[in-house]
Amino acid sequence: MGQIYGKRNEFTAGTRVAKATYDFDTHAGAIGNALGLGIVIPKGAIILRVIGSANTAFTSGGSATIAINVGSTEVNAATAFNDATYVAVDIHYATPNAAVLSADSEINLDIAVATLTAGNYDIFVEYLV
Repeated sequence: MGQIYGKRNEFTAGTRVAKATYDFDTHAGAIGNALGLGIVIPKGAIILRVIGSANTAFTSGGSATIAINVGSTEVNAATAFNDATYVAVDIHYATPNAAVLSADSEINLDIAVATLTAGNYDIFVEYLV
């Protein structure tokens, strides 16, 4: 076990996980940037990894792409809605470059190229505070 130097409880760090869910029935599927999912990661947090899990596969009437961001920090670049990243029911990992958030930042999706017509997807963001 490590040792903490300085005043007791001066700094408390720990890993946390936030869960956001995109649900077509709630959020719709229009093309647009920063579709907020209502979950905010605090300023100063260091993003360690992002885990995605498909509950219901995304569908689109065209060639929709989806990017996952935490505020302006991209954690999963624009990828086709039907790419393996988004269609499997099991869990996938994406690791940003240990991004440090400069402001409180909402987990969001960027839908581009075409609209989504269905889908339900959980996004778990593991971060250090």
